[in-house]
Amino acid sequence: MARRSDHTREELKALIIKESWRIIEKYGFEGLTARRIAKNIGYAPGTIYNMFSSMDDLYLQLNAKTLDLLLATLSDQKCNDPEKSPIKNMKAMAQHYMEFAKEHRPYWLMLFNLKVTENRTDASWYHEKVDQLFTPLENLLEPYFISKQNKTRKVAARVLWASVHGLCFLQETGKISIVSDKNTAPDMAGYLIDTFIAGIERQEQK
Repeated sequence: MARRSDHTREELKALIIKESWRIIEKYGFEGLTARRIAKNIGYAPGTIYNMFSSMDDLYLQLNAKTLDLLLATLSDQKCNDPEKSPIKNMKAMAQHYMEFAKEHRPYWLMLFNLKVTENRTDASWYHEKVDQLFTPLENLLEPYFISKQNKTRKVAARVLWASVHGLCFLQETGKISIVSDKNTAPDMAGYLIDTFIAGIERQEQK
């Protein structure tokens, strides 16, 4: 296939990412191949590797896009309403996280199923994006920790986030009935948040 020349390098990279996004929506991340991308945009497969050093490099860019969308969801005022208690905001955040996973399911699954940064030394920017995901929850947890406990608060945010994610993953993979055939994932997330915060408060009272 002859190489087209109607795109600049940056335009072509953007075109590849856009088409990759569409392919993932239709076929899942398993269906994303250099050959399929190239065919759909009218370029030779080698062009993909001229724009990205490897498919992992492309996956990294696509996951970064998902991370940005997810951070916007977790940072939304619906999850961070100053008129509501931190616990209510946490429950809203858990609900919106689960809705995000459902609405963006193929991208969400790709985000957690591909080890795109393993053995890479050039992905510090990506790890920073991942760390930013926890900031909204860390902020909601701030009233339960004194200033000297910032490190503990960061750990608590990750533990709670991971626990809610686990419930969400069971729900999105159709396995939530393994742990409960009566309660929904949002219901269990609400109970989790209540007991998690109660545990922190009891610990602080000691």
